[in-house]
Amino acid sequence: MKGSAIGIIAAGCLAVGFGTGFVLRPVIAPVSASPAVAAGVEQPTEDEATAAVRRHRLFTGPLTNATLKLGDCSPGGVGPGVTCMTQIVMDSTKPNATSQNRPIGFARVNGQWEVAVW
Repeated sequence: MKGSAIGIIAAGCLAVGFGTGFVLRPVIAPVSASPAVAAGVEQPTEDEATAAVRRHRLFTGPLTNATLKLGDCSPGGVGPGVTCMTQIVMDSTKPNATSQNRPIGFARVNGQWEVAVW
């Protein structure tokens, strides 16, 4: 066999292997919703997380007009609860408001989710 024929066969086998891996991966190792869910840790809904952020007070005051999109959560490494990746707009009423991607820690206190780590 010539070198070019071996290269073509190797490339074909590689393509078949990748294709099979992509097709069978969800069957072999399904992905859970988030690491917190996989660990059995409770996490807030997007509405609960938004309400907690709006109650949270910074040095400038409460974030009453904040909007939040909740991303993946994982068990809290710094304190109790969970740490979630969020996309937050601090004041959605301002015309030039931009979103920030940042992790925020949430913990359940007296049956209500609160910001634990800002």
